[in-house]
Amino acid sequence: MRTVGLIVTSLTALSLLVPTALLASPAAGEPAAAEARQASVDLRVASYNVRSVSLDQTAGEIRPWRERRGMVIANILSESVDVIGVQEVNPSKAFASRLVDGRNQFLDLRNGLNKAGGTFALTNRYAFNCKRPSTQHHCKKKNRGASQSDRILYNTQTITLVKQGKLKYAAQVGKDSPAHMAWAVLRSNVNGAEFLFTTTHLDPKHGKVRSKQWREMIRKINDLKKGRPVVATGDFNTHKFSPMAKRFLPRMKQAGYGDVLNQQYRVTRIAHPRAATTVNAWMNTANKFQRDVRSFGYWNEQFRVGNNIDWIWADNRLPVREYKVVTQWDPSTWQVNGTIPSDHNMVRATLGLG
Repeated sequence: MRTVGLIVTSLTALSLLVPTALLASPAAGEPAAAEARQASVDLRVASYNVRSVSLDQTAGEIRPWRERRGMVIANILSESVDVIGVQEVNPSKAFASRLVDGRNQFLDLRNGLNKAGGTFALTNRYAFNCKRPSTQHHCKKKNRGASQSDRILYNTQTITLVKQGKLKYAAQVGKDSPAHMAWAVLRSNVNGAEFLFTTTHLDPKHGKVRSKQWREMIRKINDLKKGRPVVATGDFNTHKFSPMAKRFLPRMKQAGYGDVLNQQYRVTRIAHPRAATTVNAWMNTANKFQRDVRSFGYWNEQFRVGNNIDWIWADNRLPVREYKVVTQWDPSTWQVNGTIPSDHNMVRATLGLG
C-alpha cells in the first residue's frame, strides 16, 4: 500500500522500478496460464503534457527542454507507469539542435527514459503521415498512423502492443499542427487482458472546435473499443468550472468511461469518490511554472480536488486504486524541487484490470 498524503517522490525511485509482471505469480500447484487469464492486475496509467520544444525560452522559472527533460523523465520513471499518453512532444526534426538524444522530441523522450533504466516503446515511431515520414517537406501523403505531437509510450516488460492508429480531427484550427488522438489496443503481459488506450490534446482557444473534437473522440473510441475496457487521457483544456465540463463530464460517463475521480461540474468536494486513495489531488494540473504549490491548488483545504485540464478517464467497470498529481515538492517549504519540468503536472492513476 502506497502512503497517501503530502508525498515527495524521491528520485532514487528510478533505481527501484519493479516490473508489474514480477508482482503476480500463480499459487503453488495452479496452472500459470489459467492464473494469468483470471487474475486482476494493477495497471498504472498516466497523462503528461511536457511542453513542446518549439516553445523553448528562458524566463523566470521557464527553462528550455534540454534542462527540463531530466525532470520529465524522473517523474515518469518514479511512478513505474505501464502506459502513458504524452502531449506536445514535437515530431519535427527542425528542433534537433535543442534535443539531447533523438531527432525529434518524442524520440528524445523515449531514448532518455530507456537510458535512465526504463524499457519503453512508442506505439508509433513515425513523425508524419508522409512517404518520407521524418519530414513534412514536399510531403506525399501516406497514412502511417502518426499522431502529430500526441504519443503513447508503454513499458515493454508489462505491456504488449496489439494494434495502433490515429484520429485526425475533422474540426481544426489552422493546418500547421493539426489536432489528433493517438490510440492503441494493448495487452497486459501479466493476465492477458486487453484494453484500449488513447491520448489527445484538444484545441486550447476555440471552444466550438474543442467541443467538436471531443464529440469526434467519443465516437471514435466507441467504434474502436469492441467490448474492451477504455482508458482515455490527455490535455482537454477544460476544467470543471468550464461550461464544457457541464456537457462532457456526464457524456464521458454515459459513453462508459468516466473520470477516475468521479468529478462533477463546479464541485470541488467529491461526495462519492471513485479513487480509493489520492495523492496531491488538491493540486491543479496546470502549474504555469509557479514554484510555490500553494499558487495552483487548494493547499489549505486539501479535501477539495484541484481544477484540472489534464484528465484520465477509465472504463466505468474498472476499480480505481489510486490517483496522483505528480509533483516533486517539499512540504516544509511548499516549493517545487529543482527545475520545473513543464507548465503541466503529470497525472497518474492505478486501475484494476482483469
